[in-house]
Amino acid sequence: MVTAAVSAHDVFCLYPTPRGHVAALRGLTLDVAAGERVVVHGPNGSGKTTLLRVLTGERAPSAGAVRVCGVELAGADARARQRLRGRHLGLVDQHHGRTLRPELTVRDNVALQLRICGVRPSAARRRAGDLLDRLGLGALADRRPAGLSGGESQRVAVCAAVAHGPALILADEPTGELDRASAEAVYDLLATCAADTDAALIIVSHDADAARVADRVVRTRDGRLSEEWAPSGAESLVVDDRGWVRLPEPLRHRAGVATRVVASAAPDGIVLAPVAGPAGSPSSEPVADAGPQPASGDLAARVRGVDVRLADRVILSGQDLDVPAGRLSVVRGRSGSGKSTLLRVLAGLVRPSAGEVVVAGVDLAGLDRAGLAALRRASLAFVGQGAALVETLSVAENLSFARSVRGAPGPADDAEDWLADLGLTALRDRPVGVLSGGERQRVAVARALCTRPAIAVLDEPTSRQDEANAERVVSALRAAAALGTAVVVATHDPLLVHAAHQAVTLP
Repeated sequence: MVTAAVSAHDVFCLYPTPRGHVAALRGLTLDVAAGERVVVHGPNGSGKTTLLRVLTGERAPSAGAVRVCGVELAGADARARQRLRGRHLGLVDQHHGRTLRPELTVRDNVALQLRICGVRPSAARRRAGDLLDRLGLGALADRRPAGLSGGESQRVAVCAAVAHGPALILADEPTGELDRASAEAVYDLLATCAADTDAALIIVSHDADAARVADRVVRTRDGRLSEEWAPSGAESLVVDDRGWVRLPEPLRHRAGVATRVVASAAPDGIVLAPVAGPAGSPSSEPVADAGPQPASGDLAARVRGVDVRLADRVILSGQDLDVPAGRLSVVRGRSGSGKSTLLRVLAGLVRPSAGEVVVAGVDLAGLDRAGLAALRRASLAFVGQGAALVETLSVAENLSFARSVRGAPGPADDAEDWLADLGLTALRDRPVGVLSGGERQRVAVARALCTRPAIAVLDEPTSRQDEANAERVVSALRAAAALGTAVVVATHDPLLVHAAHQAVTLP
């Protein structure tokens, strides 16, 4: 009988790069009991996603012991890892588009993992339908993914991940692109599915609200577990078996940053005192806010009466949008309201069935595919929810390549300034393939802004960021607007909404 779903001890994971190895995990230890629900928090680049890749057997640890659902992963062959993923794990991705097959109905998507496990087609579809009914999603059974809202798609993706009754459910930022109501529905569904089969549940998330379905919350920093707490209790620091402990940044700064301390025993614990007073180094703060913008300005783009229909569903109907130059504009609304579609219409990536779209003074209806591409190259930068970077290039090379292709104005030092503003200077020479999801997202933002576009269109640019880095992204977008760029963002993030010069809410 398996009593521990996860037993990971002193795990190291190194990524090779042309300039040496990058350590994503540095002695991490984590045990998760069968049936336990654990939420993993941590800043970008702290090792959260690498931890999930190790637990699924996708990435072999460089050192340490990892046992998942009774399978020792160190030395396990490809067949054993495949069997573990197919029979014992349920994987929920942040992007439901990577999980759901567009050509299948919802019922058949949920039945797919059962089919892979050897269940006969009719029985798999029947069990999938029963699961959807039990979880209140039966009305969606005959629809296809393209006809679902973001929240509906993610809940269906959860069902597809758990239909085969896994012993361990792993969810990587499952609500990063959802509004609050949809996010709560996904958390509730994950907890219900885990309870139904007594499965262990690990949720990796920046969202503090994820803790409401957890038995325990842990935080990773620098590739190790640094803190741990129950949702209703106080945070405790984790001391590993080598004696390492990491002091949280707020505590260090309140006490005075010191590079060396003296540790001494006291009757009620351990006292850390700076060796030579509280002299320290400057903290890493987001760039200064760009400040208020003029009350008037030219329109960089406008949308009038736009209709978009996809399959049998109306995505946008009679939609208008004004995009002023030198402003940060936010498009908000519930999941499935058409925010991403509106941004893609503005970028010429989706053709509306009716209405007018004018960008940089050009009516998009009069442009063919080559003309749209030329307009984007000259005037518009688009950052989608997936950071489409050149994997073979470093961070700095990605920015340099974009500037070269676009013939970007301004000195080459502009790229370095954006890297600094977005907290990426230390990563400038790393291949983007070894970066965390949040780091990649910030690189995509820097690449768009360093070309000084007339219009920058960004879809959920803070969805994978911790709080400090989300503030960096917001400050960078405000700074771009101050330089004259019309910045348009689709988001659920209240931080971005608060910083915007104008907000448009879709019904």
